[in-house]
Amino acid sequence: MPYTYQCPRCGTESRRYTLRSGADGHGSRHRYLRHGNDHPLGERVEHLTWGSLFARASAWRLTKGDRTALAVVVILVLWSIWTTFTS
Repeated sequence: MPYTYQCPRCGTESRRYTLRSGADGHGSRHRYLRHGNDHPLGERVEHLTWGSLFARASAWRLTKGDRTALAVVVILVLWSIWTTFTS
């Protein structure tokens, strides 16, 4: 299940992370850059349930790395199909 970091002072929410350590790291960077490493009251890392995953389309937005990996896989599959039928 994914995790997300939430900062009530800024009203921001991080993207979804597969591991809690990813959301914790996002929170640490956010605290350092936006709050001078102070801990805003009420900040938290939330464990998301399946129901909340489908609540917003932004939960399924691909990152740049995900898009790159997907493009490489598609190119390799198409190349292998092409070489199979042209040989």
